[in-house]
Amino acid sequence: MPDLITAKVLAKAIRDQREGQRYDIIDSRVPGLELRVKPRGVRWSMRCRLHGDRKRYDLGPAVAGDQDIGGLSIDGARSRAARIAEMVRAGHNPATYLAATAAGVSIETQRRVEAERPKPSWTWETSVESFLADVMRTNRPDTHRDYRGKLRVPELGRFAGRQVAGITRNEMASAIAAVHSRGAEVMSEGMVRVIKRLWSWLSEAVRQDATSVADGVMIKLAAPARTRSEIGEEAFDPDAEAGDAPPEIEIGRALALARLGCLPDRIGLGIQLLIGTVQRRRAVTGANRWRFRSYAEVNSECAWYIPPYFRKSGTKRGTRSHLVPCVAWVSDVVERLDRMSDFEGSEGWLFPAGASNKSKRQHAEAGLLNDWIGAMPGVGWSPHGVRYAFASYGERDLGFAPSEAKLILDHMEGVEPTDVTGQFYSSDPKIGRKRSMMRAWTDWCDDWCNRAIRENPALRDRDLMSDEIRRVRYRRGSDDEAA
Repeated sequence: MPDLITAKVLAKAIRDQREGQRYDIIDSRVPGLELRVKPRGVRWSMRCRLHGDRKRYDLGPAVAGDQDIGGLSIDGARSRAARIAEMVRAGHNPATYLAATAAGVSIETQRRVEAERPKPSWTWETSVESFLADVMRTNRPDTHRDYRGKLRVPELGRFAGRQVAGITRNEMASAIAAVHSRGAEVMSEGMVRVIKRLWSWLSEAVRQDATSVADGVMIKLAAPARTRSEIGEEAFDPDAEAGDAPPEIEIGRALALARLGCLPDRIGLGIQLLIGTVQRRRAVTGANRWRFRSYAEVNSECAWYIPPYFRKSGTKRGTRSHLVPCVAWVSDVVERLDRMSDFEGSEGWLFPAGASNKSKRQHAEAGLLNDWIGAMPGVGWSPHGVRYAFASYGERDLGFAPSEAKLILDHMEGVEPTDVTGQFYSSDPKIGRKRSMMRAWTDWCDDWCNRAIRENPALRDRDLMSDEIRRVRYRRGSDDEAA
């Protein structure tokens, strides 16, 4: 209950303080003004709201009498409290005003002193490690690996021990230019993207007080322009004309070897599933038997409902699945994998994690198929190459409309497996187009598989191919150990 603070009340408070008492007196004349009695002293304080938050500001020690000597008298405290109330009503923080009055200087002088005082910040090392930890929490391992590589190049070592609040855009541009000058031009462009995100993260409201990084510092950061290269100056490379898509014959060879039986069963079937569905490698190695559905009115087909987790930017795709028709021989591959995964205690993973898997996930790592594909004789593409092939050769050879391949590749639509009936699967126009595209693709793959075998009959020799693949894998492992 507020009381009028008088000289008599103040004198009693000073006596009570000497006796070690502790209490507060709320002044009834100036709302928010309090006299706080504690064993260590009697002080004035002001309670108010600033931007919706409750604040308490210490005004200084209380002194008896009419003079503000060594502290604040009753009138002096009320005057200062009224000034603070006026400031917070206008939305201004009174901290600088209080610091100036405590130091006995003008507000302008106090502001100049505060501007010259070093602001709290994080070191470069702390900033990078904290940022990468947050990237690991919110993004996929591949994103974390990419960012980590771009933030740990030698050229950024010049910022070791520096406070990030003091690193300027021009200094960072100089480091980016150093990377560019050693020939890593694409790398320098990627670094700009990551540095911008790092600085944006450092300036977020939740940590800006700790880092003192201002908004927009690196917005105009850019890498130097790429070195000019005239197409006519370069030697003609037929492979380059196809872009990132691997040669057709190499896809045929890989499919022939995957069917031959020269690979472990799951690996061979996994490579066939990769080629036949053109999905990302992490979707293939993370496939679960419960995500495949068959329909009575569609023979020799099944539908694969890929959850958002296995799609690019899956955390931003919502909760709906991407439907990929598994037609022709791909349906047989799925059936064989399903039988291999149907055993007591199975979690349904088509490619369960091995004993040496360091991840907590129950399915195999995304790189499971890479080494096997790389060891195949006459095959030089990575798992992602077959997706480029689907888009490029589908448009060239199979009648796909420009950019139509995204129906299978880009996962822009979503469907719920629990809501999809057989009638929807067989009658929906988009699903119908998907099925025809995948039938054309699997026929195309079959054709190139046959061409590859005709070109090299050794692709029918299981023992020979098995020995060759084993030799390449063993040699590669020895080379890695020697390195």
